[in-house]
Formats: sequence, C-alpha cells, structure tokens
Amino acid sequence: MCVPAGHGESAAARLPDVAALTLRKVTLRLIPFLFLLYIVAWLDRVNVGFAALQMNSDLGFSSAAFGFGSGVFFLGYCLFEVPSNLVLHRVGARRWISRIMISWGAIAAAMMFVRTAPTFYVLRFLLGTAEAGFFPGVVYYLSLWYPEGQRASAIASFMTAVPVSGVIGGPLSGALLSLKGSFGLAGWQWLFLVEGIPAILLGIIVLVYLTDRPETADWLSSAEKDWLVTRLAVERTSRNGALRIGIFAALTNPTIWHLGIIFLFAAIGFYGYSFWAPLVVKSLTRSSDLGVGLILGAISAVTVISMMLNGAHSDHADERPLHVAVPLLMSGAGFFGCAVLRQPILAVFFLALVPIGHCSAYGPFWSMPSRFLSGAPAAAGIALVVTIANVGGLVGPTIIGIMKDHFGTHGPAFMLLGGFAIVAALLAMGLRRVAVLRVPQASSFVEGLNS
Repeated sequence: MCVPAGHGESAAARLPDVAALTLRKVTLRLIPFLFLLYIVAWLDRVNVGFAALQMNSDLGFSSAAFGFGSGVFFLGYCLFEVPSNLVLHRVGARRWISRIMISWGAIAAAMMFVRTAPTFYVLRFLLGTAEAGFFPGVVYYLSLWYPEGQRASAIASFMTAVPVSGVIGGPLSGALLSLKGSFGLAGWQWLFLVEGIPAILLGIIVLVYLTDRPETADWLSSAEKDWLVTRLAVERTSRNGALRIGIFAALTNPTIWHLGIIFLFAAIGFYGYSFWAPLVVKSLTRSSDLGVGLILGAISAVTVISMMLNGAHSDHADERPLHVAVPLLMSGAGFFGCAVLRQPILAVFFLALVPIGHCSAYGPFWSMPSRFLSGAPAAAGIALVVTIANVGGLVGPTIIGIMKDHFGTHGPAFMLLGGFAIVAALLAMGLRRVAVLRVPQASSFVEGLNS
C-alpha cells in the first residue's frame, strides 16, 4: 500500500511538513483497513463464479439461471444504494459500515443452503440489499479525509482490493472447492461458508477501529487535525456552487448521470467477466479448479500494478477523463480478442486486458463526483453513480448466460460486452468538456494548502 501521490510534478516537496505527515498518517490508518474490508466484500460478491464450477452441475442450473442469479444481486444493491448512503452520512461510517458487513456476511454464509433456483435468486437479492451502500459509502468517506489532489491515488489504493481479491480468492476458492465431500458438504458449500465468516468478524472490528471524521481523530495531533480540517473546508467553499447544491439537485445533476452511464456500460462488461471468467478460463485451458484460480490470481496481480500506476499518473498530470477512457478502450479490446482468438494462450492474454483496463479506470473515475459535490449531496450523488453503474451488474451476467445457452459459446456475448466498453470510453472522453471536473491549477492548489 502506498501513500497517495502528490498533486503536480513535485507536490510532495511543495506540501508543508504537517500536510505530508498528516496524509501519511491518514493513509496508513485508513487505506489498509478499508482495503481489507473491500477484499472480503468483493470475494462474497463474485465467489459465485467459482462456486458455479461445481454448483451448476450439482443443482442442475442452466447458464441462463446462473446468469440471472448472479446478476439479481445488483437489483437489491441498486434499490437501496442511495438510501443506504444517506443513512451513512447521517449516522457515520463506523456504525453503518459495521451493520453492512455483519448482515452481508451472514447472508453470504447462508448461500451454502441453496438447493433450488428460486432460493438462489432470493439469497443473491438479499446479499445485494445487505451490501448496498458499502462501496459508495467508502468513496464518500475518503472524500472526508483526502484533499482533491490526493484523492484519485487514495481511491485507487483502496480499490486495488478488487484485483487483489482475485489474487487471494482465485487460489483460495479453488482450494475450498477441493474440499468436496468433507463433513458431508460440497466444495461450493465450503466456499460460501468460509468466505462469509470474515465479513461478520470484521464488521465487529469496524465499530472499534474506524473514525467518522477528521475532527474526532484522536490519532492525529492538534496541528495535523487543524491542517486537514482547514484544507478540506477551503476546498469545499472554493468549488463553484458546491455548498449550494442540495440532495435533489445532486440526484438530477447531468454530470452525475453522465458519470453513471459511463460506468453502466463499463460495468456490463466487467461483471460479465467477473462471474463468467472462471468458466471461460476452464473451457479455454482445460485446467483444474485450482489451476483456474491460479491463472485468474496472476491476472489480478498485474491488474493491481496497473491500477496504482494509472491512479498516481492521473494525480501527477492533473487529468481525469483520459485516464478513464484509455483503460476502458483496453478493456474493450480484451473482450474482442478473447472472443475471436482460438489459440488458448492468446485468448487468455486478451481476457486479462478486461480487468486490467477496467480496474485501472477506478481511481480517476471515482475521484470525480466529490470534485464538485460535498456533504449529503456528495453521499447521494456518489450513490446514484454507483446505482446506475451497477445496473450493468444485472445485465452483464444475464446477457452472457442467455447468449451462451443460445450460441453454445461465450464469443458473441464477449463481442457485445466489448462494444459496451468502447461506448463507455467514448463517453468518458466527453467529460473533458465538463468544467466542474477540471482540476485546479497547481498554483491555486498550493495557495489553498498554505491558506
């Protein structure tokens, strides 16, 4: 885990000593812990893809049934995203994230009791409902702790949990599947049980460990606390109209919807990849369950490096839209390459470009909503972007399931998902014309730091 890069070519040198020390303390205190929480969240969200290697045949699920059950998670997630984030803003991240984790851990473990398709659908829906608000809540939470110039790197550091969960979860899930028959449980039942328990335990720890706001951080000195609170207040008041935008205005803001639609198209592809990649890799390589996990784990390791580099370069260059568009184009190319190539090694190589590209866009993208929103409007706006984007989580896996049943292969579906990723990249390029997303010049940034 790294301390977020400074803003501009020599930001670390320009930051006052107290600022650099404060940001280092904030990062070491918050990012590793939030990173761990998101690893557990992501494992419980997508481990159904590994479970499918055994569960589908054990329970007689068709590709369409599995695709819909995987995606219906996002129906519950989307319905409760905005209300959940507004509650978090009101009661604080500590209590609300704890509630989210304990409830989703219990439901994730209960997935071991699935026997029929309707039960599968209901539990996946409830899992999405329980987890609603976690990711946008953390993005909003980080906006309370990081100035704009360090935010993309901070978010990218937190979101490396997505590919790191693949590094850990791939081999772990493969190993858990190998427990098939132990104590009378199927391998996929062991997977759901073992990967659900950590969320409950961490949810209890959240109550003790997290601090809601800088003002109440007893682990910062008075000077560090004063600098951070003042710096964030200066940024909030300097944004054009930031404090005059209410919740309704945030929810109807065209830029918020523009951002949401970008990641709607991007998420259609990525969640299609997330839930189906184990099955696709197995069909391409004929590897064992553990072998599939190791291949996907290696892809995830490269994705982590790419995310960190793109997030740091975005902060260094004071630029966001291009740092979103170019990775999404890479993701689209990955889908097309995997769909048309017949040589397994080349097909897997292009498949790897999907998460590498998609995840590399996270840091720059998710730093943008809090660029022009703050307080409750920011909580609502970020949650709305996530809500719109995660409709893609329902659509992507469902599309692949239906098309795979129809065509007998993943190729046509992957070409469609690649097209969605390219549309997302083109829409991201349009953000360059949005005035509120332009990063302030370095000189004004430094003036604000010294104010």
